[in-house]
Amino acid sequence: MKRRMWGRPLAIALMCSVSLALAQDARLEKAKDDELTTRRHELMQQRMASAQVSSREAGFPEKFSEKPIFRYTDPARHYVAAAVWKLGETGRPRAIITTELHRQYFGKPRIVYEYLSLTPAMFVVTGGDFGWMPEGSALEFKPVPGAPAPDETAQRRLRQMRAIVNRVTGEEVVAKERCELRLLPQPIDRYAPSSADRADGAIFIATFGTNPEAVLFIESDGQAWNYAVGRLSGAQTISLSIDGKTAWEGAPVRYGINSFYTASNAQADIPGLAPDGSEIKP
Repeated sequence: MKRRMWGRPLAIALMCSVSLALAQDARLEKAKDDELTTRRHELMQQRMASAQVSSREAGFPEKFSEKPIFRYTDPARHYVAAAVWKLGETGRPRAIITTELHRQYFGKPRIVYEYLSLTPAMFVVTGGDFGWMPEGSALEFKPVPGAPAPDETAQRRLRQMRAIVNRVTGEEVVAKERCELRLLPQPIDRYAPSSADRADGAIFIATFGTNPEAVLFIESDGQAWNYAVGRLSGAQTISLSIDGKTAWEGAPVRYGINSFYTASNAQADIPGLAPDGSEIKP
C-alpha cells in the first residue's frame, strides 16, 4: 500500500508563502525609500529654482539647471541626499552650487550649500536662501604635462581625458584626519569651451565616497590639453597630484558673500526626518 507524503508538500507550500511575503515586504520597503528619495530631491530642486542670477554681461544665464548634473549621499557625514547644479547650459558652466540635506547640522535638519564661481565675470545670486556675489573665478588653467595633442574625434578625446584622470590622485585633511580622494572616471558634464576645431571639455570629480570634494576641469583649446581645479570642501588642506607630483593645492577658505568658494546653510523640513534629525518611523 502506498503512503501519502503530506508533510513535504505542506512544508514546500509554507516556504513559498513565506518567500512571497518577504519579497512583497522588500518591494514595499523599496517603494517607500524611492518615494522618500524623490521627495528629498524635490526639496533641493525647489530651493534651486528660487535662485535668481543677474549680471551686466549680455547673455549671462539667469537660472541654474533644472536637473542636477550629479547626485550623491554621504552617510558618514550625515548627508541623506545631495546634488550638484550648474549655471549655464552651453560651454563651460559659470558656477556650481551643491545642495546637501544634513540630518543634524548644529542639532537640526538643514540644507547646506556650497558655491563655486567658474568665471571672472561679475554676477549676483539672490532669492530664497541665497545671497552670493563672487569676485573672480576659482579656476586657473595650466597645461597637462605629457599629454598628447587632442584627437580629431569626440569619442577618442573622451578617452584622452579619462587617461589624464587616471594619472590624478587626491587627498584632503578634515578635522586633522587625512582622507584619500577618489577620481571618478565618468565626467559629470561635457561641453565645448569654444568653437575652435577639436575644442572639448569635461568636469570630473574627486570624491570622498561619492561626495565631491574637488572638481577637475580638463579642456582642449584645439591644440593642447589644460586642466584647472576648484574646491567643493571646507577641508583644512586639499590637493590633487598628477603622476605623484602636486598639481593643485586649494587656497585657504575665506567664507563670505564675495568669495569664489564659500558655503552657507538654512533651515529645512527634510522628508522622513523629525525636528531632531532622527528617522520618522512609519
